[in-house]
Amino acid sequence: MSERIAIVGGGHNGLVAAALLARAGREVVLLEARAELGGLASTRELIPGHRVDVGHNDLGMFRRSVIDELELARHGLELIEAPAAAAVPAAAGSDPVVLWPEVERTAEGLARASADDAAAWPGFVAELATCAATLQPLLSRPPELVDMGRLLISPELLRFLSAPLDELLREWFQGPALRAGLCGQALPATGLGPRANGTGWPLLYGSVLGASDRLAPVTRARGGAGALAAALAASASASGAQIRTRTPVSRILVESRRVAGVELEAGELIEAGAVVSTTTPAVTFLDLIGASRLEPAFVRRLLNVKYRGTAARLALSIDGLPSFRGLDRPALTGRIVLAERASDIERAADAAKYRRLPTRPWIEAALPTTLDPSLAPAGRHLLLATAHHLPFDLEGGWANGGEELRRRMMVELERWAPGIGGLVREQVLLLPTDYEDEVGATNGGLHHGEMNPSQSLWLRPTASAWAGEQLPVEGLWLGGAGCHPGGGVTGLPGMTAAVSLLRG
Repeated sequence: MSERIAIVGGGHNGLVAAALLARAGREVVLLEARAELGGLASTRELIPGHRVDVGHNDLGMFRRSVIDELELARHGLELIEAPAAAAVPAAAGSDPVVLWPEVERTAEGLARASADDAAAWPGFVAELATCAATLQPLLSRPPELVDMGRLLISPELLRFLSAPLDELLREWFQGPALRAGLCGQALPATGLGPRANGTGWPLLYGSVLGASDRLAPVTRARGGAGALAAALAASASASGAQIRTRTPVSRILVESRRVAGVELEAGELIEAGAVVSTTTPAVTFLDLIGASRLEPAFVRRLLNVKYRGTAARLALSIDGLPSFRGLDRPALTGRIVLAERASDIERAADAAKYRRLPTRPWIEAALPTTLDPSLAPAGRHLLLATAHHLPFDLEGGWANGGEELRRRMMVELERWAPGIGGLVREQVLLLPTDYEDEVGATNGGLHHGEMNPSQSLWLRPTASAWAGEQLPVEGLWLGGAGCHPGGGVTGLPGMTAAVSLLRG
């Protein structure tokens, strides 16, 4: 049997696995279908002279232990922490809300609109921190059944896992814009409205992995999110890993229920004693292995995975910094949540249920050039407007719906930043179908599987098991965002796959 380890997929999780395994002395070949590495955390020149993050652009959840172990700073990674975590611009009848990582600074700002909300803020952050400390050990390794006791002894934690986020926030705060800002922190790429059960979980997930003792700050890489992939690739290569781009895999080879290697679309066979797949569970098992090799019950489980969390991104090159109502430049460095109240987000989720575009898209905006001017030519800013909670199977199709979505997004941006339309010089729109076609995100889901309690913890695949049962193919390890602990740029699925493989 070959000692080689083949890694399918060159997103950040695949690169983490490659670098860790190569550093441990293993023979590693990483195979990426596309020309660039990074997957949903890649950066492309979609507009001439602009470096546009295709998907994820907040690296605040990426493990600092991995950065240190793989010496990513030495390999060129420079992280920039934004002063602000999130902001909601002013709307008719409401003041702007700015959420800073520092508890006291946020409370001071909230006091201008509501003394009660300001007084409640420290206690809310403290409760998040307490729940995060309980949950943290379960996210850094495959969860075991004995870990369930951690949840049963924490009523607050159980509520975050089961209750609607809007309900939880109403117990703490009066201000609709504050509640909308927190929903905007938690719900991007989930496909869930804040009145759905279990929507407290994404907020808690971000707190555990972002900053357990304060509101998670936004962190960007100088040069764009793709700089993380470049540093990981350099670290892996320095340890001897072979990285091949433009090399799509057509099959994972299986002999007697054990992996034997991979077959490339070009026909080349690569022998391997182990395969780490970082594609979605559906692609790994149904496309690369084949349903005929799997038990019907396992296939049914695969088909039942929900990949909601579809989004579209409108990248705008603009002359100068836009004026979002009531927000100064420091407040524009984090997430900009364009929702007056949680119900705005709920309505977008409702429209998606019926395969329709929302009348008013829910937009999460970012101005990465406020932290890194190198992303755009001198005098320009780059605005990334991401419309969340969209249907992948849009009624009438995206070929017809894309232009209408662009129009509605520009109308919504103009509501919050008057005059922005006149500043736009160039633009490009990435549709949900682009995320599936170009970066392999099944149904355009940015988390490789919806992030809700029914698809998390014990109910999400781990590196070698799913719901307590071993994966049906020996020598196959899962290392993508579709497995534990979940989506976002954390590096944990890739790290867990590598550590599990090394331990055997």
